[in-house]
Amino acid sequence: MMLASIAFTNLGWAWFLVVAALVLLPLAWYAWKPLGPLNNQAWLPLCFRALAILLILVFLLEPHWISERAAKGANIVAVVADNSQGLQLKEIGSETTRGENLKDSLVGLNSGWLAELDETFQVSPYQFDRDLRRLSNFNQLDFQGDRSNLGLSLTNLKSRFAGLPLTGVVVLTDGNATDLDNDLADLDKLPPVYPVVVGNPGQMPDVSIDRIELKQTAFDDAPVTLTADVANRGGFRKPIEISVRSLDTSTELGSSEEETNLPEPVRVSAKSSNEPQSINFRWRPFNSGIQFYEVAAEILEENILIEDPPSQKEVTELNNKRLFMVDQGQDEYRILYVSGRPNWEYKFLNRSLAEDRQLTLVALIRVARREPKFEFMGRSGESSNPLYRGFGREEETERYDQPVLVRINTRDEDELLGGFPKTAKDLFEYDGVILDDVEAEFFTFDQLSLLRRFASERGGGILMLGGSDSLENGDYAGTPLANALPIYLNRKSVDEPIGELRWELTREGWVEPWVRVRPIESEEKQRLNAMPPFKVLNPLSSLKPGAQIFAEAIDSRGNRYPGLVAQPFGSGRVACMAIGDLWRWGLKSAEEQVDLARFWRQLARWLITDNQLQVDLQTEKVGEAMELKVLARDKSYLPVDLAQARLSIRRFYKLNEDENSQGFEEVSVYAEPVTDAPGQFSTEFLSRDAGAYLATVEVTDAEGVVLGTAEAGWVLDPAAEEFRSLEPNRTLLENLAQKTGGQVMGFSQLGQLPKLLSRNPATVTEAWTSPLWHKSWWFLAILACFLIEWGARRLRGLP
Repeated sequence: MMLASIAFTNLGWAWFLVVAALVLLPLAWYAWKPLGPLNNQAWLPLCFRALAILLILVFLLEPHWISERAAKGANIVAVVADNSQGLQLKEIGSETTRGENLKDSLVGLNSGWLAELDETFQVSPYQFDRDLRRLSNFNQLDFQGDRSNLGLSLTNLKSRFAGLPLTGVVVLTDGNATDLDNDLADLDKLPPVYPVVVGNPGQMPDVSIDRIELKQTAFDDAPVTLTADVANRGGFRKPIEISVRSLDTSTELGSSEEETNLPEPVRVSAKSSNEPQSINFRWRPFNSGIQFYEVAAEILEENILIEDPPSQKEVTELNNKRLFMVDQGQDEYRILYVSGRPNWEYKFLNRSLAEDRQLTLVALIRVARREPKFEFMGRSGESSNPLYRGFGREEETERYDQPVLVRINTRDEDELLGGFPKTAKDLFEYDGVILDDVEAEFFTFDQLSLLRRFASERGGGILMLGGSDSLENGDYAGTPLANALPIYLNRKSVDEPIGELRWELTREGWVEPWVRVRPIESEEKQRLNAMPPFKVLNPLSSLKPGAQIFAEAIDSRGNRYPGLVAQPFGSGRVACMAIGDLWRWGLKSAEEQVDLARFWRQLARWLITDNQLQVDLQTEKVGEAMELKVLARDKSYLPVDLAQARLSIRRFYKLNEDENSQGFEEVSVYAEPVTDAPGQFSTEFLSRDAGAYLATVEVTDAEGVVLGTAEAGWVLDPAAEEFRSLEPNRTLLENLAQKTGGQVMGFSQLGQLPKLLSRNPATVTEAWTSPLWHKSWWFLAILACFLIEWGARRLRGLP
């Protein structure tokens, strides 16, 4: 844009004006000569006369003011109005909503600025909520949008007007964007944005759940912990009740078993503050799989504002509840327990896991070792071990040179019939493996390699318990399984412990819920002090990088030895329990038995947590859509090349809707194979209806045989973000204006927009001239100079 300048269009008179100036200026001086010598008081009137003469002479040159202005109709200004539900709020003392105020500034009595803007610029009207939409006029605003995607809308606007003279963007909004943070990291190269703040700062009467945080652990009593931040803004005096209810995925009603397991509602005293109160809920879900819950805050009685005596109601109840999802995993987790001898450990372990509906312990226990092959003086022609005589198990009887194995809690008569699994197909059907006091010679080299693959490829968990035939005493050094253990078995051994051993948690153990038995630190310390001493320990040597010690065993001299060590390995995890007589813990009292059982369940839960499934379904949010990713493997956990993944997606809970309203209910889609990724399938699903969604996938091979099923879920709750804050977010709007070169404005400042937009360097301009000699101020200036000079003369007595 060029700078303004003055041009003279009648320069042909310049020589005449110079002569006139040379004549008139001395005459002006001569008119003051009768007064005598000129002093300081006389020079000022004389200067005003001279100035008047010069203005008249310049006037004859016809001066013009030349500048630039926005070319009419050549520049585009986008006026974008917020159409979200957040503008339905009515502030205290106001008869109209924020949306009505916004609409009045666009189509009402206060919309004159828009007509003035339209005289110079091409005004393009838009609205935004979930996305950006062009309007024919602003009467179409209904403020029913469930989102305020300001960032997405500005990005789309920039793309639409790429290469066009978009001078600026006027955004009328409260600033509570659902897709932007205050740092605006995702916005770049936007034209100047002029945010118009809709709404006034200040508290509004509202109770809301600002934020929820969900944690799932292997803690036995309460594996699910929910933290809800509840805010009371506006001064409600009555108590507020916060409760959690279950949403059953089949009936849309909470199941009776699940309802009995839910935490009790919590009542909090009303406390008017911008700082929310954190409410914690802990419970153990009864059902497995995907479960949905709702946490809600409710004012128990009608309340009165502290500052405002008249009765007030909440401005909105759409932020009083939130949905969330809990994934309790598959219906059954199967753990294979392999023991080198019958012992007490299995008794307590089996009893503990039997109390968990999702854990099944399958045992393979050796009751007799293999013996050298020779002719035994038994019955004539008998080569089998007489331990099996009389049990009617001729097809299972082992020879003397084979170990005698007992199977317990198997699925059918064929499971583990040949002893420990010899193929990946058989071993990988388990989710975890526990090795108790069994030496490496019990397994073949291939079986030890399978165990290593079980953790690294299958993603299962392996736990090795201490004992006389375990760890370094079991000659595992140099075996494939030794590579997976969290300790080195071929290093120099440490000194043997002396006396009885005391169990103590390390710093890492204290922060892991699955290692602790009691939720409160003081109670856990008291429990640790009351634990009975142990007598059997495998002193572990050096730890591998990445391994962590969660518990230690301390002997009578105070020497510390690793008691419980674990590390991630490949896709799974491997742990070592160095204590070989943990069963002593359960012999002291009934209470100690309960604690031991809880510890075993937590350890087993940790062992099978995050293990890979044969068919897995994951969800990932991509913009407004949800990407569903399917991973299918065969029973050996190798990717399936030729398969079909059929997805069934169901919305079983309508959020903030009339139950009779129409909307998405259920749909079936097929996931497409991912290029260059065997066994992987993907599809995107987009729904605009709020609620809880459950997706189930069924994978079939080329012959139509079902390989497996999996499920996943997600919650679509846009109102929670839309009404997270009721005050206008002026900070975000100021940052947006500063980053783009715009300016934050109020409704009363909208008349300044044409001038502000014309100063934009990107504006298409045109030259504009204005004759100064047609300006009234020019004549007034000449007249003022003569009047001042005349007044001074009259004071001196001159005519």
